[in-house]
Amino acid sequence: MNISIRSIAVVTAAAAGFLYLAGNAHAQRSSNRSIDTTQVYPLDEVIISASRFEESPESAGRNVTVISRADIDRSVYTSVAGILAEQQSLHIEGSRQTPGSNQTAFLRSTNSNHFTVMYDGVRISDPSTNNNGIDLSELSLAGVERIEIVRGSHSTLYGSSAIGGVINIITRKEEETGVHANLHTQHGLLGSGAYSTSNHAGVNFTSGGGFYANVGASQQYTNGLDATIDTVSGPAVFNPRDRDGFRKLDLFGKLGYHTSDVDVYGSYRRADQTSDVDQGAYIDDDNAQTDFSRDLFSYGGSYAPTDWAELKLEGAYSSTIRSFVNDSSVTDASGNYDGIYTETTGEGELWQNEVTAIFKGTRARLLIGATSNREAMNLRTYTYASSFDFESSTDLDSLGLKETINNVFVHASLKGSLLNSELEAFSLVLGSRLADHNRFGTHLTYEINPQVQISPSALVYGAVTTGFNAPSLYQLHSPEQGFGAFTTRGNNTLSPETSLSYELGWKQSFRDLIHFEVSLFKTKVSDVIEYVYLWDRETGIDDIGAGDYLGDTYINIARQDINGIELGLNVRAIPDVILGGNVTYTHSSLSFSPGDIDEKHTGGHHVQIYESGLFIDQEDMDIDGLTRRPSISANIRLDYRPDNNWSFDISSRFVGDRDDIFYSAGLGPYGAQDRSKVSGYNLTDVGARYRFSPNVAAGIHIENVFDTEYIELIGYQTRGRGASVKISFNL
Repeated sequence: MNISIRSIAVVTAAAAGFLYLAGNAHAQRSSNRSIDTTQVYPLDEVIISASRFEESPESAGRNVTVISRADIDRSVYTSVAGILAEQQSLHIEGSRQTPGSNQTAFLRSTNSNHFTVMYDGVRISDPSTNNNGIDLSELSLAGVERIEIVRGSHSTLYGSSAIGGVINIITRKEEETGVHANLHTQHGLLGSGAYSTSNHAGVNFTSGGGFYANVGASQQYTNGLDATIDTVSGPAVFNPRDRDGFRKLDLFGKLGYHTSDVDVYGSYRRADQTSDVDQGAYIDDDNAQTDFSRDLFSYGGSYAPTDWAELKLEGAYSSTIRSFVNDSSVTDASGNYDGIYTETTGEGELWQNEVTAIFKGTRARLLIGATSNREAMNLRTYTYASSFDFESSTDLDSLGLKETINNVFVHASLKGSLLNSELEAFSLVLGSRLADHNRFGTHLTYEINPQVQISPSALVYGAVTTGFNAPSLYQLHSPEQGFGAFTTRGNNTLSPETSLSYELGWKQSFRDLIHFEVSLFKTKVSDVIEYVYLWDRETGIDDIGAGDYLGDTYINIARQDINGIELGLNVRAIPDVILGGNVTYTHSSLSFSPGDIDEKHTGGHHVQIYESGLFIDQEDMDIDGLTRRPSISANIRLDYRPDNNWSFDISSRFVGDRDDIFYSAGLGPYGAQDRSKVSGYNLTDVGARYRFSPNVAAGIHIENVFDTEYIELIGYQTRGRGASVKISFNL
């Protein structure tokens, strides 16, 4: 375990110093002082994502986290990924690289497309990508009220991809009557001379009659780091290094009407960003660029004629365009170009509508719903090489690639007192969802979630849940097929990836001073989809050559086993000091069995897993650990607020050793991805904030205080020591 002793020592010393100062300051103040409204006290927070019923995080029988609006306002992060990277069981690759780099999340060590991201309760994804996964770099914090994280399988409530958990981003609604504005500007250095600025403006109007309107804009610009690591040097070597910039603009608006029994809204969000990128690990390119845009229209309404019944409608339409262009690049000091131009454009559409009926009683709550999801995608490619006068293009538009998933589901929360008054402390959550996919048919998931409130401040819970993840449109339908290939890359006989999860948890509070949580979990994901090569079965594996290649495709072939424990602690023993931390440990493995190969699709030919280079032939095979996911991670944070105006914080994040992947030409005739161990790292950040008036505040943040050198992804740069200043206005 490669933990920085210096970082831990500084955090420990700072914690001791803060506690000492806080104790003295508290002793010197009058015991009858008024409550400081800027302090962080235990609040009656309400979440909705764990069960879709309003409940406090402490009473929810799952491991949940709420990132509040106050947390977001105090944060120096401008993106959802930045603030999520500090949360338990969430590992995000790319959050500490050049801004605009692809940001991939792993929740509870499941795959990057095994968790659901939602805006205001409606799922968003990117159907144009190979696996339908979302790049978190597109998600800004502009207009966000809070973020709810629910760990563990939730396919019963949220359908496909909710195997590892759910992240629900909830936007702002009405505020106090009148017109309110919030502005902030942030400027900083990201190490090695890179400069970044972020600016945001938002306006809210709330009438006395229930109408409200929110509009705003957020802009970010970075004169970035070089995205890749430079391994080439020397005066005789042509080595054109460049700084890879990032430009992002977000626009949003929301109109609504909210009273005690009616809630209606419509909103629009536009994300538009451009990222200068390089060709790949260690390969610099000054003419490569990715453009991405998303238009998101969402709407909803609810009517609650009584205290015990409510009818809701939620929906959204989202369209994305992702374009990668790599223009001809300079190859030598004389200014010669390679004469190769490539362009890839992916387009995606996602439309979801859901209606639910909610019934709330003192001893039972029931939710019944129906959902319709429609996804569509298109992919266009173009390549031109001037030296060979070669030109190639593809367009999948004529294939009409789309899928629909219609669902019905039921979710009930039952008190033990329904059977006997002595069972008041016991409750049981039951749920089931039936999904009907236009390609693979029906699929049933279920949830069994017993809970026991063993005391007013202690909850024990368990959960047995199943989940599924539908194949992406690209995996199902891609028609790409090289010369001599046995089959197409897409495989329309793919089955959904399925999961079975077990969880046992305990939540304990002590007089609102200490809150402790522990969760044990086990997840098995079956029928995992892998990208594979096919090789002629008439040739022995040891004798395979390039002439035996029979194409590439996707098949259900692997099984993932993930076992883990999560520990969380929050201490408020001294009024001015909050100490919080979490630790996650997982042990994971990947298994392959020749008996799982669909030989009708592969023709019985040799199957080579691209990500590991393994040939699945005569016997079962196991790989210890899942790539790019650490077995251990931890976060610790200390906040000190000595008075109404000043606040200080220090945080440290540890990410353990993990395997990364890189292309190895030695794995088979065409090469494949091999594994390499990446060392763990420990990063420490510090910050201070001063409130000049109720409406004006300024803060400074220093990240990676010790300028630690570390790697997130092999071949790509990470940020060194950096500093930023943020000024906020609330009018």
